[in-house]
Order: sequence, then C-alpha cells, then structure tokens
Amino acid sequence: MKILKKYLFFLNVVLFPFYLHSQDIKDTVKLKSIEIKDSLIKKYSYIASDISKTQIQNSNTHDIGEFLRTVPNVSGLRKGGIAVDPVIRGFRYSELNVVLDNGIKIENGCPNRMDPVSSHVEADDIEKIEIIKGPYTLRYGSSLGGVLNFVTIKPQKYDEFEIHANAMYGFETNWNGQKEHISVFGGYKKIYFLFSGGYKNYGNYESGNLDDLDTTYNSSFEKYNYMGKVGFILTPNQNILFSYSNIRSNDVLYPALPMDEVSDNTQIGSIDYSLKNIGNIIKTFDIKIYRSDVNHIMDNSKRSNYSTKQMIAEVDAINTGGRAELNLQLNKHKIIAGLDFEDIAKDGERIMTMQMMGTSSTKKTNLWNDALIQNSGLYAEYTTSFSSYEINASIRCDYNKATSKDTLKLVKDAIEYFDDVSSQSLNLSANAGITKKINDHLSISLALCRGVRTPNMLERYIKLLAVGYDNYDYLGNPRLKPEINYEADLTLKYSKENLGAVYLNGFYSYVTDYISSVRIPPSIITSQTQGVLGVKQFANTDHVTFEGFELGYTSPEQFRLNTSIVAAYTYGVIPEDIKYITSGTQVIGETTVINDALPEIPPFETTLGISYKFVKRNITPKISIRIVADQRHTSVALYESYTPGFALLNFSVKCKINKFADINAGINNIFDRAYYEHLNRKIVGSTGKLYEPGRVFFINLYVNI
Repeated sequence: MKILKKYLFFLNVVLFPFYLHSQDIKDTVKLKSIEIKDSLIKKYSYIASDISKTQIQNSNTHDIGEFLRTVPNVSGLRKGGIAVDPVIRGFRYSELNVVLDNGIKIENGCPNRMDPVSSHVEADDIEKIEIIKGPYTLRYGSSLGGVLNFVTIKPQKYDEFEIHANAMYGFETNWNGQKEHISVFGGYKKIYFLFSGGYKNYGNYESGNLDDLDTTYNSSFEKYNYMGKVGFILTPNQNILFSYSNIRSNDVLYPALPMDEVSDNTQIGSIDYSLKNIGNIIKTFDIKIYRSDVNHIMDNSKRSNYSTKQMIAEVDAINTGGRAELNLQLNKHKIIAGLDFEDIAKDGERIMTMQMMGTSSTKKTNLWNDALIQNSGLYAEYTTSFSSYEINASIRCDYNKATSKDTLKLVKDAIEYFDDVSSQSLNLSANAGITKKINDHLSISLALCRGVRTPNMLERYIKLLAVGYDNYDYLGNPRLKPEINYEADLTLKYSKENLGAVYLNGFYSYVTDYISSVRIPPSIITSQTQGVLGVKQFANTDHVTFEGFELGYTSPEQFRLNTSIVAAYTYGVIPEDIKYITSGTQVIGETTVINDALPEIPPFETTLGISYKFVKRNITPKISIRIVADQRHTSVALYESYTPGFALLNFSVKCKINKFADINAGINNIFDRAYYEHLNRKIVGSTGKLYEPGRVFFINLYVNI
C-alpha cells in the first residue's frame, strides 16, 4: 500500500498541470472516431478478429504474447516469465506473419527466440491487435498460417492547440511485480504529437500448490521503453508521420533455455506519408519506410555450470524495408494494390570458454555470418458486394533471395549438406472468399487460399546450436524449398440483437514441403553442445495436415448481464516420421512412425466468462472459467510427453471512479492450481515442464485527462 500511495501521489503531481491546462482551453471533450460495421458481413469475418486496447487493459497482462493465449485457437510457447511466443492453429515462428503498424517487420535476435516479434512491442502502447487465422490477407507480406498486426496508438490532430495525458500504475503479487506507463499527446491544426514511456520490474514467480509445495522459477526481468510520434499536416489531404521507439530489457531469466538475456536493445523508426481524397477512383496513396534494429546479448552467468563453461553470444538483426499502396474505389468494387521490399541482415557470434584444472580454452562460433535475406513483393486485394453476397480475393507475387558469408562446406561421399549458401525463389500466393447473407441474422462463408513461406534465417544458416524441441544440435540448410499451405475455412454465423451472436468455424490445412529435420550421422558432422544426441539438419518433408474448429457465443452488449463462451481445437498429423532409438546419449537405431502427431499442438480448451454491470454500469465484476483437456495426441518420433488437463477460475472487477480514473483489480488462478500448458518448454537439464504462475492478486489504476 505504501508503494501504491507513492505512485498515486506521483501521478497527481505530474498530471495535475495537464488537467488544469486542458480545462482552461475548452470544456468540450474530443471523442474518438466510431466505426459502424455490419455484424454479419465483413471482410475476413470468417477468420479475423480485432482485439481492442480496452480488452488488453482488462486482462492485466504484462506480456502481449501471454495475453494472446486468451484468444480462441491462439496459444503460446513459454520459456520464462515473459516473451511468450504466439502460436495460431499450430502454426508458429515465421509460419506467422507478425507485423507492427501495418507493415513494419522486426527480426528477432535470439536463435532460441527469447525475443519473438511480439516481445518488441509494449502492450500499453497498442491501440488494437488484428488477428487473421490463415493466409487470408497478403498486404503485409507472404504468410503460411496467419497474420498478427500490432497497431500502436497514433496521435490525433486538433482544431486548436490541446494537450492531454494518461497514466497507468499496476502491481501484482507472486511476482512482486510493478509496471508504470505514461503518455502525453496533443497538437493543433498543423502539428500533432504523442510521447510515451513505461517501466516494468518483476521478480521470480511461484507455481501453484503442488503436493503442498510452491516451486519458485527464475523468471525475473526488467524492461523499459519510450516512444515518440510527430505528425505534420502538409496540406488538407496530405500528412506525414515520424515515429521512433526504443524498447530495452535487462537480466531476463529463461529457465527453459540454456542461456539468459543479458540485454536487448530494440530501436524502431518509421516514416509514413499519406495522400487522401485524390479523385473519384483513386482514394488514397500511402508510403511507409522503416528500419528496426535489434541488439541481443545472452549468457549463462547465472547458471550452475558457469564456473566450468562460460558462454556469451551477441546477435545484431536489422530489418529495413518499405511499402507503397494505392486504394481505389469504383462503385462497389474496392481494390488495394501495392508493392513492398524487405531486407533482413543478421550477424552473430557465440564465444564459449571452458575452465578445466586451472587451464582454459576459448572457441568462437558464428551463429550467422553476415547473412542476408531480401524479399520484393507485388500484391492486390479485391472486394465487392452484390445482392446478399460479398466476394473478396487477393494475389501476391514475391521474389526472395538469400545469401551468407559462411565458409562452412560440408561434403561427404559426393553429397553436399552445407555448401552453396545462395538461394532464390519466385512465389505465388492467392486466396478467395465468398460470404452469403442468408437473412438478416444468418450468414455462411467459404474461403480458400494458397500461402507460401520461404525458409527463415535460422532454418537456412544456423550452425550447430540446440534450437529445436528435441535434444539435438541443428544445422541450417540453404537449399530448403518454400512451404506451401493449401487451406479451406467454412464459417457459419448467427446474430440477433436480443439473443447475441454465435459462430462455428471449421478449417483444414494441407502443407507441402513442410520444414522438419533429419539426423546427420556423426561420421559426417559432430555436435558442439554438451549432452545432445547428435546433429539434425532442417529438411523438407512431403506434407503435413492441420484441421480443427472454433465455436463462440457472446450475449447482447446492451444487457447488464453478459456471458461469453469459446471453444477451440486443432489436430496436426505428419503421415510419416522417423523416431531415433537412443541409449544414453547415443543413437543406436531408427524406426518409422506412421501418422505421427505434429509436436507442440495445443489441446482442446473452452472458456466461459460471466460479467454484470452495477451502479449505472460503473462497476463490472467478472468471473472467468477456463477448462483445458488432456493432450494425449503427442509426437512419438520426438518423444513428446502428454499433458494433463486443468481448470482455472479467475475473478476481476472494473470500477469507473469518475471520468478521469478507472481501477481494475482481481485474482488469477484463485485456487492456486499447479498446472502447465502443453506448449510450455521443459526446464533445462530435466524432464519437468515449466509451470505457470500460481495465485496472483493484481490492481491497475488508469488516469486519463
């Protein structure tokens, strides 16, 4: 309480002058724009959802990847206390196209993805998240399994000079974590601006009660960020926006990875130019230029083996790109056409020093050696409606090329495993969808697509690092072919004002040239990581399949009592895979597994939410019940273990104090249940999974003036 009082006093001192100034200028309140949409017919309505800033705030999240796990058929890989890596319908990593502000790309630095793209954007700076399941939008680049678009807050222009501010303070038990965020924004007719900053400091968390014991996990982290955006109105229909953000983290611990994050310094800059109301047909013309720079340092200085084996690695990942886009409208025909370019440059080195009997030896290994991937794309999207139908279609063509300064040549018995490091490909992606409005309340949608993904930097050029789910060192493969996803979605939606809305979606995905891995015998190459079973190289397999469904219901918003229920399930299969038989740390044989499960596919789960609005809708308590089934469909080839199911009960209450302040408080995991998600990684050096946090009390205060 002393800490809370201190920060409340601080917020009052900082924000009071802004409050007085805003009252002196005018007594009117500038409202945000409101977009009214047909609840049944909307582009991508069969597989798309938008997450608002309010939903993010009400969830009490300190990590956006963790929050995304509340979305149906979206899950995440946990390796520590932060940076949960999103998974959509079983697709993960670069199988998802994750962008910032409608096109900014970020390349993660860590080979083990300590820092997925979602960790380089702060939840408090997000205005909304666009989630598209499947490669059904091609504007932001090629996609295999889905798109995540994090849209950050933009400054708004004002008719006369105004300045406003908002601030947040939050505290959580268990972690003993606190977070603060403040933003100041305003402007006038010609110039508008926004400046924000935040800080998070969280300790190690305890799991739920397991056999009367609470296990503490080394999961602490410190993170701070700041962002600035300044826009200029050049003419009534032209404006330009300059943006810069810097996100830094220090001493981030990952118990499920062999090293921890010493520091991560991510800088993102962009320039956006917009020309509107050009003519009767050409409506808008937009240009974006950006650069993201990630400097990532990790080591094992906080591990028990540091006295004998000292490891440190540093990676620089730079993504530079741009895009230009035209928006055309001819009667009911809407066309969006554009081109984009992306340049990914990555360089990194690991230094390992062994201390033995008073002597030491040091070995340097290139993780990447000035590796480069360039992608140029052309795309077009078309939407029209007639009678009770809406039709949309997209097409995209990409030219992708990659190279590296690697000098490694691995040739044995006239077979080249790693030699020619240059590759190029021409890829075509397309999709089409049709929605039929059967009546005022019922609609049905069918969508078909072909999505293409070229191999990422890790799959092409990584050298002998344990980056997979299994216990092997991995070697890149510059000759990998692109993966191709042929997917179909069928969705039925019903909506009525006094009954609510319900939807049912079923999907099937057939992926060819799926990137998996094969073992390379030790007579060809040996591993470099202590304790692994050998070396695997990334390789294309024939095909795999994903299938599943989503079901959801939401009660009418105008009622005081609101309920929602969602359920989702994904089933993934690889027709044929190899299981390596081991004895100790040696591979002694192999066998073929038919129709094996794909690894790290989340189980069936359902969530029920009930809330009620009291006191003129100013107080809203909410109960959430999440039930997750056992996951017994696991990969035999990769020795994946089954995960027991669990049920969680959460409670929260949101209170609107006045027009300037809100409080959101609650309890997560009320019964202190000990559980872990199926996608949580194992603790390094053991077979035990990383458990989720136990009971957490939280309180968040929001002030807006």
